[in-house]
Amino acid sequence: MDSENRSRSPFWNGPLPATGARSATAARAALPSLKKDNFHGKQNWKSHFVAEENIHGYILKFGEFNVGVLTVTVSDCLLAKEFQAMWHPFMKALQKHFPSGMWVRERQPRSGNWHAHCVVNLGRDFKTGFPFAQVEKKFYANVAPWIRELWKNLRELAQQHGLGRIELLPLKHSGKACARYLTKYLAKALGSEKAEGEEKCRLFGVWGNVRSVNSLFCLLSSRIIEKRKEWLATDSHLADKSLIKQMFGPHWWYHLGDALRNVIMPVEYYQVKKDGQLVWDDLGRTVYEADLSKYRDIQGDDAKVNQSLYEFYSKQGDYMFRGSAEQAHAYVMGRMAKRRQPNATIEQQDCFNF
Repeated sequence: MDSENRSRSPFWNGPLPATGARSATAARAALPSLKKDNFHGKQNWKSHFVAEENIHGYILKFGEFNVGVLTVTVSDCLLAKEFQAMWHPFMKALQKHFPSGMWVRERQPRSGNWHAHCVVNLGRDFKTGFPFAQVEKKFYANVAPWIRELWKNLRELAQQHGLGRIELLPLKHSGKACARYLTKYLAKALGSEKAEGEEKCRLFGVWGNVRSVNSLFCLLSSRIIEKRKEWLATDSHLADKSLIKQMFGPHWWYHLGDALRNVIMPVEYYQVKKDGQLVWDDLGRTVYEADLSKYRDIQGDDAKVNQSLYEFYSKQGDYMFRGSAEQAHAYVMGRMAKRRQPNATIEQQDCFNF
């Protein structure tokens, strides 16, 4: 779209970036990946996303203080079938201690030994008063007796099934950080030469009917993400969310997706209709509270909303006016100013093409 048409956008009335520079950048060939196992393929990236969202949702559901991370290691380099013969009965026995949970497993790149993490709900506060520093130094006297008893039972369980070291600890960081840490290994799971021929080996699993994102999940088809697209379309004064791609380009989610997921939307986008009325359900309430908690250092819900929008408009401005910090900043200030003028009329904008 030429500069004359683009200048009619209600979001920007100033000079636009030079189109020549952008075209030259777009014409450059993409650099090849030098990674042996490039995990950023569409299907692998989707699987990674599904695992991270499920683990994060599990932690949100049961609470960061009630969820623990169980780590299991195997000292020998086993074939996948050999490891599975040990893992399957172990998981069945583990369910007697924990009715629900999720696991991620992978081969360690150097040794090829299997290594697994599980998130499990203990049903009670596991974190408050836990002596992390002392446990790291192998001093356990101040660990609660019920925890030491549970550890003893888990060690015996691992020994019965031929597994190696087993460890159960509370979350050290936030649920989101934990989910990201546990699933980052999926990107390297097949990096070991020992994994040759195991490309289809299952690396993520759930028990106890606690899956929040289905394995057949399409990245942009979950309810909350669809609602975020609806919000973006409304905020951008588009007639329909299908026009987002026309406005921001075919790769808009790659550039704006993370920022969009941090926006605190109006409450009606989290709610569902029941008997003609908008009401809260568990998913909507959980996601809304999680969005607010991202800005826990800011006082007041309105201030949190404004901060989330400021950060989103900043990312949006950087994307639309990349290469010009001044124009991007002016765009952000203009958008935030319009929020303070809710009755201001804005004409339907033309679409940007990138």
